Amino acid sequence: MRRSGELFRWGLTSLMLAPVSAVGWFAAGGRDEAVAFLWLALALVVAGGVLNALAVVRGVKGAVSGELMAELDGMAVPEGAGAATSDDPAAARPRIILVDGTVVGEPGSSPTARPGPEAPGRRRLIGLGAAAALLGLIALGAWSMAVEQPLAIAQGQLTLDEVYAVWSTASRLTFQVGLTIWIVLSLAIVLGVAILALLPSVAGDRILTPRRMLALACLAGSVIVVAAWGPYFSVGNSLPDELPFPAGGVQSPASLVFGLTGVALSAAAIVLTVPRWRARSR
Repeated sequence: MRRSGELFRWGLTSLMLAPVSAVGWFAAGGRDEAVAFLWLALALVVAGGVLNALAVVRGVKGAVSGELMAELDGMAVPEGAGAATSDDPAAARPRIILVDGTVVGEPGSSPTARPGPEAPGRRRLIGLGAAAALLGLIALGAWSMAVEQPLAIAQGQLTLDEVYAVWSTASRLTFQVGLTIWIVLSLAIVLGVAILALLPSVAGDRILTPRRMLALACLAGSVIVVAAWGPYFSVGNSLPDELPFPAGGVQSPASLVFGLTGVALSAAAIVLTVPRWRARSR
């Protein structure tokens, strides 16, 4: 039955990744060469359906053949077994995890065994490293919207100072206010990630494992990219109409990288957070 669960897990993951792949086509500006994202989304939908169907078929076969009952019987304690001995690996053993992290009853460990000291260190290292990477993502987004995107719309016919000079005051201020709000909110998200990384070990290590910390950082990065849609739309909608020559919405290379980074972070967050069929150490 565990294999059926793993098939269902990957089927669910594929179905969740399909809309993210479709968004990748939008993030790439809907250009012809980006149609591969749409084909990938279709392939993920088909793969998800096939994997889920295989999971159901395998699960039904397992139930009919008695595999499910055999697994359940293997987890049960035999009648008359009495007190479990340490030499019987199949015997049930109580395990108590105290508030301070002390593990009582863990096989092969002393009554005062504690989680390894590397757990809080790994969480903090991942969280603070992710916070630093998110700062770089914010810098890339701000540069692309304030510098590269106006130059791309101007098609190389004006310098950056000339672009801002011909841009009407009202439209320019609307864009700059939106960009400032986005930067402030994005910095608040990064600060939140750093604070969670520095939580005291007693609280932080039980709630945020290194895997969950990484998934949270990926989710924060995707939120930052999605929130940038407002100022990005503002510059692309107002600036072309005010240039002294015909211009349209053109995507700069930095904007392309910024948008696709958000898609990749969303996909990573999904892969990291879809639960496994059985608990494993993180």
